[in-house]
Amino acid sequence: MKILIITPRIPYPPFRGDKLKIFNLSKQLSKNNSVTILTFLRRKNQNEDIKIFKELGIKIFTVKFSVFNSMLKVMGNLFSSLPFQAAFYSSGKMVSKLNELKGNNYDVIYYHLVRTAQYYKPDSHNRNNLNILDFTDAVSLYLKRFTEIEKNPFKKLFIKIEKKRMEKYEKIAEKFDTLFICSEVDKNHLINNGIKTKINILQNGVDTSNFKYEEIDYDKNKIIFTGNMPYFANYDAAIYFTEKIFPRILNKKSDAKFYIVGQKPPRKIRNYSSDKIIVTGYVKDIRREYLTSCVNIAPMRFGAGTLNKIIESIALGVPVVATSLAVQGLPKEINDYIFIADDPDSFSEKVVSILVNPERAREKVKEGRSLIKNILSWEKVVGDFEEYLKNEVGKLKVH
Repeated sequence: MKILIITPRIPYPPFRGDKLKIFNLSKQLSKNNSVTILTFLRRKNQNEDIKIFKELGIKIFTVKFSVFNSMLKVMGNLFSSLPFQAAFYSSGKMVSKLNELKGNNYDVIYYHLVRTAQYYKPDSHNRNNLNILDFTDAVSLYLKRFTEIEKNPFKKLFIKIEKKRMEKYEKIAEKFDTLFICSEVDKNHLINNGIKTKINILQNGVDTSNFKYEEIDYDKNKIIFTGNMPYFANYDAAIYFTEKIFPRILNKKSDAKFYIVGQKPPRKIRNYSSDKIIVTGYVKDIRREYLTSCVNIAPMRFGAGTLNKIIESIALGVPVVATSLAVQGLPKEINDYIFIADDPDSFSEKVVSILVNPERAREKVKEGRSLIKNILSWEKVVGDFEEYLKNEVGKLKVH
């Protein structure tokens, strides 16, 4: 098959959810198919990132992205019904490049994230390719949960406006042949919001060749939280744990240490740095950070979709303490291998119990490692997705 992927960012390095997904999706699909990526070029020094895809046999085309112009578009849409993030990624140059590439007669055109949906223009006279949209997460669900915990009245108002716009805009999915989403929770939210189209699940996966169990010495006092720190759900979770949960842990386990690992930590998080709280910023080898930790935490209070930090940790055999909300996007059978707690007292107790008796916790996670490999390896996830695409493309060719 000839597959065109339209995505807002060059999906490399794959250290955040959206980049991670497209990097592994394109890498796996390129083994048996011709894959092309169309994306925005945000920085001039991304030639090395582009080179990675060329080495994998993936063609990549870029359209220059101007943050200044995008902000002007957002300002111009202040009183429209278009979500701010859709306005931000609106580009006439992207439309032109996509129209040019369509001449290559792709079997599948895959639009990644709600912000690229605007580039699909249905043509009833030319239905010889499959057009699919992947929201990954239900953005309106993320925004709904965000409003529930945001205290600043001005931010809350802004988020509510974007939520209302997004709830209407997400119905753009009805133009596509299929909508993909990463979890049943997100799917049900969209159905309840009145979206009437075929919705399938495309889970986030794990690179099990890299994230595999290894017997190494780990720090029995090390608690780790990982994530892209400017992402508000991660930012909030890091603050919540630091201020509400970690002091309770120190009362019972004074030698505990908390590592906040992830790119671009905002000033408030950097200011937590002390002998007990280590803010690393971006690390090249996240796998090693997991493996040298006693327990991984996901104290999420809002968000949507699937948390890669949880499935990666289980694949490595590292125990996870998470809130119920953090695990909602995961296959239910994986929850058996996660320690779940929803208030500061019970969360701190679960973390302390792992710090005190880590081997018992690791025994619980052991079976989860093989489960992750069986159902959430990228080979399995993308293999099933590829079969679906083949079947749907085959139906189009018959007609």
